[in-house]
Amino acid sequence: MRHALTLVLAILSCIVAFAQAPSAPDRILLMNGQIIETKVMGQSSLEVRYLDTSRSGLIRERSEPTSSVFSVTDSLGRERIWYFHDTIFGNDLTIEQMRWFIKGEQDARIGYKPVLPVLGGFLLGAGLTTALDLEVNALLLPPLYAGIMAMPRVHVTFGSVRDPYMEGNEFYALGYAKVGRGKRVVRSLISTAAGVVTGYAVRQLVINPNL
Repeated sequence: MRHALTLVLAILSCIVAFAQAPSAPDRILLMNGQIIETKVMGQSSLEVRYLDTSRSGLIRERSEPTSSVFSVTDSLGRERIWYFHDTIFGNDLTIEQMRWFIKGEQDARIGYKPVLPVLGGFLLGAGLTTALDLEVNALLLPPLYAGIMAMPRVHVTFGSVRDPYMEGNEFYALGYAKVGRGKRVVRSLISTAAGVVTGYAVRQLVINPNL
């Protein structure tokens, strides 16, 4: 009798602990590779509605159009795919190919580091602004250099590929290049602008302090 009572208490404790344990969040996988972990309130052919918590702790309901959502996975691991393969709508990749494409976007967002283009932009902005004594015309350097940086091929940063099976996958490479090129352009723009400011400061404060 005592052993049976102990067993019943143990089972009840497990049930209570399971009921109190926080459930896993739902996961919204966007087409750009970003993941939103949240509580999904509803899904339709037009939008996915979910709860969003601001930094101040305020909870509000937001929505994401299904055209920008690849899939929604609930807390039990069941996935509902919203992406569909239809060339008429511009969805040229199959569902599996789009999974690879999104993996490339995710790895590029985390691991791609355009060190040389960023350094080159800073040196170009600072060097030309200082050497040619540029003033207003120096403002043309950042967008010009950033535009040039949109053209070269994006090379995968060593060690940024998290799934070794993605090595050599063309659709993974396309996704990686899409995000990587955007990062390279934006960071080159910022670094060149910083170089222009530095070059102007050197020109005014060091080379021509009396002016």
